Amino acid sequence: MYYLAQFFGFLGLLAMVIALFQKSKSKMLFWVIFNCIFFSLEYLFLAAFSGMGSNVVALGRTYLFKKKDEDKRFDSIWIYVIVMVLYTIIGIFTYDGLISLMPIIAEYIYATALWQKNVDHIRYGTAIMVVIWLIYDIIVQAYPSAICDTIVLISTLISIVKSKLESKRG
Repeated sequence: MYYLAQFFGFLGLLAMVIALFQKSKSKMLFWVIFNCIFFSLEYLFLAAFSGMGSNVVALGRTYLFKKKDEDKRFDSIWIYVIVMVLYTIIGIFTYDGLISLMPIIAEYIYATALWQKNVDHIRYGTAIMVVIWLIYDIIVQAYPSAICDTIVLISTLISIVKSKLESKRG
């Protein structure tokens, strides 16, 4: 099962890298969905069920939050509340000690960051979220996910620095 998990993790990593190079949000979303599916399978085969459940909820969250930007009917606090409740339910049903709470906490932070309109808040939330996921991934031996986390963390930190430098110039 361990090698099967690593295989799906590698596919998830590949899907995320492909997503990062897409020019349109819809194509990026397409690849992010595959990333969530493959990482869910990775965590399933590692018996890291809170990681798996968090990725399943992330599928729906990604769709709903994208719709929020496109359709005012989805720009409701209730969408945010539903997502947070789903993460809480996953946390309750997959609880297996403090480590199992790490993906839930990371996703609370990320969902809250994504709900914001301020891009800097999203960047900071992403950086915090990905550090928590990185620690979790190392603990549960989800090594392709840890590599993906490292890529996202480095990209996010570069983006934060670049944004700060541009704001000082302007």
